[in-house]
Amino acid sequence: MGREDVFCVIGAGRIGLPISISLTNRGQRVVILERDEERCRMINNSESPFFEKGMQEGIERAIKNNHLTATSDSSRIMECNIIISAIGTGVSEDGTPDINDIESLVSLISPHLSIGDSLILKTTLPIGTTRKIAEDLSAASQLELDEELLVAFSPERIVEGRAMEELRRLPKIIGGIGPNSTKRVSEIMKIFGGENIVVSNSRTAEMCKLLDNAYRMTRFGFSADVASVAWRNGIDAFEAIEASNRDYERNNIPLPSVGVSGYCLTKDPYYLDAGAKELWISRGFPSTWINARHAADWQINEAIERISEELPSGGAESKIVVAGVTYKEDVDDIRMSHGVEIGEKLIERGYQVNWWDPVTSMDEILGLTVSDGPECLAGSDLLVITVPHLEFVKWSETAKELETMRTKIIFDGWGVFNNFDRDGVRYIGTGRN
Repeated sequence: MGREDVFCVIGAGRIGLPISISLTNRGQRVVILERDEERCRMINNSESPFFEKGMQEGIERAIKNNHLTATSDSSRIMECNIIISAIGTGVSEDGTPDINDIESLVSLISPHLSIGDSLILKTTLPIGTTRKIAEDLSAASQLELDEELLVAFSPERIVEGRAMEELRRLPKIIGGIGPNSTKRVSEIMKIFGGENIVVSNSRTAEMCKLLDNAYRMTRFGFSADVASVAWRNGIDAFEAIEASNRDYERNNIPLPSVGVSGYCLTKDPYYLDAGAKELWISRGFPSTWINARHAADWQINEAIERISEELPSGGAESKIVVAGVTYKEDVDDIRMSHGVEIGEKLIERGYQVNWWDPVTSMDEILGLTVSDGPECLAGSDLLVITVPHLEFVKWSETAKELETMRTKIIFDGWGVFNNFDRDGVRYIGTGRN
C-alpha cells in the first residue's frame, strides 16, 4: 500500500459520520470534508451533530487521539489516498433521481487526486452512475482508470439507530469499474468488519442497493392496500394479517402503518424505476415497487379523510395532537417524515395542530412548538400516532392523559395500542375500524 492510508470522507451526515467514526475506532486517520461550517465546528469540538448510539463517545475518542478532523477546505483531499463519498442524493417531485450534488464530485475532487488514489461511492445512485463519474474523473485528472485511479461502488445499508453496530456486522457489497478497483476496495472494506460480497461490476452493486429498499417498499405497499380493503369491509387488518402469518412459514406479511417514509425508502424505488423507464411506458403499467410506493403514500390521504369524518367541523375549534414527527421510531431524523406531512395537511384543513415527540431534537416545526410529553393532550380532540416510539408504546399501557382530552378520539397509525378498549374513547386507525 506504500504510504500510510488516510481517509477523506465527504459528507458528515447520517452515513458519512458513522463511517468516519467506525474507521477511527479501528485506528484509521480520517479527514471529513463537510460544507456545513457549524457541523465542522461541532465535530472538532467533540460534539455529535445528531444522535446515534455510540457516536458521541466515538467522536470524543477520535478527536482526543488526533485521528479525526472536519473541514470545509477541499484541498485537504491531497492528504488522503482513500476517498469515500457519502454525498446525499434526492428525488424530484416527478420521481426523477436528483444527483446534482454527486455530479459536482468531479469538480470537487479531481484537482486533488494523485496516482493510486481510491474512490468509494456509498450513497444511493441510479444504475450506471459510478461508471460515468469514474470516466469523468479520469478525464479531468488525467489518471488512467483502474490503473492509476481506482473506483468502486459499495452501498451503505445501515439503518439509523443501529448504524455503528451494523457497520461492523453487515456484509459489504463491492463492485468496481475494473478488477484492480474491485481488489483494492475489497481490501479497504475489510477494515470495517463483516463479509465482503464481490459482484461483477459497479452497475450490479448499484442495483443491489436499490433492490434492498424497493423490495421492502413492495412488502409495505402490499400491507397498505390490505389495510384499505380491510377498512372498507369492516375487518381489522391486524387481526387478519396476524392470523394469516401464525405458524404458516410461507407468509411473512408486515403489519400496515399510516406512512412509510424517510430518506431511502422514499427515493430508492424511484431510482430503480429509472433503470427501465421505457419498459414501463411500452408495457402500459408501472413497476411493482412504484405501485407499492404510491399505495403506502395513499394511507396518509386515508388517515386525513377518516380524521375529517370524526371531526367534520374542522376549523380552529378542533385540536389535534400529532404524536411522532420523526420518520421512524426512536430516531431524531425528520427528513421526509410522514408525521410532518400529516400535520401539514391537517393544518391546511384548518385544524389546530400540536406536535408531540419525545425523540426529535427539533423544538419547533412549522412555527409550532414540539412537546416532549403527553401533557400536550389536555383539551385536545384527537390523537394521531404516526410512529411507534418506545416511549409511546410504554405510555399506551396506562395512557392516563387521555382523560384530559376534550373529545377522546385516537387514530392509531401503527397499532401502538394493543387490544385497546376503554369507555368513552373512540379508537380507530390504519387498517382498523
